[in-house]
Amino acid sequence: MLTNDKFKQAYQMMQASSRLLFVTHLRPDGDALSSLCALRLVAKQLEKDSLAFSQSKNSELFDYLPGFAEIDDNIEALRERGKFDGGLIDRFDLVIVADCGAFSRTALSSELLAFREAGGKIIEFDHHPHIDDYADLEIREPSKSSTAELVYDFIMANKIPFTREMADCVLTGILTDTGNFLYPSATDSTMKVASAALEAGARYSKIVSYTLGNKDMAMVKMWGLALERLQLNTRYQIAVSVISREDIDAILGTADIDVAAESELFSGLAGFLSSMAGAKAVLLLHEDRNGMIRGGLRSTANGVNVDKLARALGGGGHERASGFAFPGKLIKKGKKFIIVN
Repeated sequence: MLTNDKFKQAYQMMQASSRLLFVTHLRPDGDALSSLCALRLVAKQLEKDSLAFSQSKNSELFDYLPGFAEIDDNIEALRERGKFDGGLIDRFDLVIVADCGAFSRTALSSELLAFREAGGKIIEFDHHPHIDDYADLEIREPSKSSTAELVYDFIMANKIPFTREMADCVLTGILTDTGNFLYPSATDSTMKVASAALEAGARYSKIVSYTLGNKDMAMVKMWGLALERLQLNTRYQIAVSVISREDIDAILGTADIDVAAESELFSGLAGFLSSMAGAKAVLLLHEDRNGMIRGGLRSTANGVNVDKLARALGGGGHERASGFAFPGKLIKKGKKFIIVN
């Protein structure tokens, strides 16, 4: 559990810096974009010079978020807006990365490595389990429903005025990563934060229309397949679904999507399945493009501690959402799947 010390340290680093860059992962979802925008609003309150970057953002999804149009989606556009030709260190003294545990998913890994080696500082805000060590200050809490909820805690810890624009961001991130409060990741704390966002003027109807309506066809097809294959083990009260590599390639085609992006997609799918009744937990198995079988475990609303099972299988996480991985392939035999090492 995070203490206020890290939140205050992050704020002090922002106050001490003059030129900030805010970054999130490529092909960003609502939580990534809203967390980035909320943090940048804090920098604007501090009257700091700041820019924002997210490789390959969709120009229409979540375009109501404050500062969305100013998020550059390629390095050339960032250099043009920032009027610099050299390394990031020539333009910025602090980089804040939101909702992106894997260094490679920033699409700026080489630039950020050079930035840090040259003395630049990096802060990371994330609710996903730890992947890479790249930040000088890591603010991580996997028990949070979303990075946006974590950003709200940061705002409150530092007594930063919580504006309507910030509220829009926070509620967007929460609704995105909880499936509009459908997933068990929406805790009592999450609901209190969402309530605070509504009290601050967050536009619930508009946000819901984006978080519910902006599902691409590939995701819908994946949902359908996972539901079709969902089976309940009545003895252990665990619902299980399996997605093979062949299924993924057929649905996603030749899409340029890396292992981390796939993992995030299936994390959301596991959360969606966890809303199903009649089970205490859900297990979603899929085979990634590197020959690893990955299992996503989610506790249902009145479920069990899935972290214990994940740890027994060599993984981990927290009691409501955990995972594991091991080498192998998922092969379909009739109506069943077998694991081949």
